[in-house]
Order: sequence, then structure tokens, then C-alpha cells
Amino acid sequence: MVKNDVLNPRKKEVSSYMLKNIVLWMAENNHQSLFHERSMLHWLHGGLGALRVALVTRELPYYMITNRNLMTACALEEKQQRTWIVTITEMMDEGPWMILRLPKIRQALIAHPEPFRWYTRRRTAMELLRLMIMNRLLRSMDENWVFDEPDVTLQTLMRPMDEIVREVYLRMIMVGSRVNNLKDVHERMLM
Repeated sequence: MVKNDVLNPRKKEVSSYMLKNIVLWMAENNHQSLFHERSMLHWLHGGLGALRVALVTRELPYYMITNRNLMTACALEEKQQRTWIVTITEMMDEGPWMILRLPKIRQALIAHPEPFRWYTRRRTAMELLRLMIMNRLLRSMDENWVFDEPDVTLQTLMRPMDEIVREVYLRMIMVGSRVNNLKDVHERMLM
């Protein structure tokens, strides 16, 4: 999907065969237990990184014959190479949101938007609470950056944030996530 929907090669500068070789190298260099449905985004990110390196260095060893370079005959123009490197870097910087660049996945989210909307509402509420907490923290410090006294308003703002994290945590467990603690959920929601 990344090749066809994002990069759109005009010829076969980057082929699905090359991408399959990247996947084979990743499988070869990592333990099998690391590959599961919950790590898909991690491996998509890693595969994009490997593709970017292959485009920059113009080197991608063939999995079956390692001294053969699959990038030698790809006829990649320099302007196209630069564009693809920038595009891949942007996708990697987007983190999990990169999958929205893929029309089939975006369409699936549009067809079944409720879980996505549910999470987005909670994340937005978390971000707003975080801003209010940061604002309150700055106002409750003296000129030496020391807190004057316990702030009841600050504690009141923390309570709904904890409730949202708990709600997301429980929903994650219900759908089969292996999340371990509330702190991880809190940190990932505010990334």
C-alpha cells in the first residue's frame, strides 16, 4: 500500500519485490516472538526506515544472494529519490497517524469510525486538561519556582485526567491489549 498509494512509482524504481526483501531482512534479524498484530505499526515504521536507507544509499541486498544489490537497476532519478526520502521521513515523523495516508485503511476507519471517534474525544479532553494543569502549575509557583501551597484546583483537574486514562486502559484490555500499567497509557495518549 505504501508503494502504490504513497510513493506511486512511475516505472519499477521501487517494486513490491524490493519491499518483500526488506520484510525478509527484518524477519531474519529479529526474533519471531516480536512479530504480532499489535506490533504492526512498529514494523511498518522499521520497514519505512529500511526503505529510506536503501533509497539514500542506493543499496538493498537481495535476500537470497546477499552480494547482489537490488537498487542497481532501479533507474531512480535524483529528484524522485529526494521526494521519496522526504515523503518517507514525513510518514515516519507522523507516527501511528501515518496509516491515514493509506486509502484502504482510512476507508476502514471511515466505515467504522466509532472506536476512532471515541478515542479521539478522550485524547482531546486529555490534551485540554494537560494545558489547564500546566497553566495552573505556573500560576501556583512563586518567583523561585517553588509551590506556595497545595492547590485544590490542580487536584481537581488531575481527577478527570486519571479517569480518562483508566477508561482507555480498561477498553484496551477488553479488546485484547497487553498494556501493563496506567502510566504507559497516560504517556502514549499525550505523545
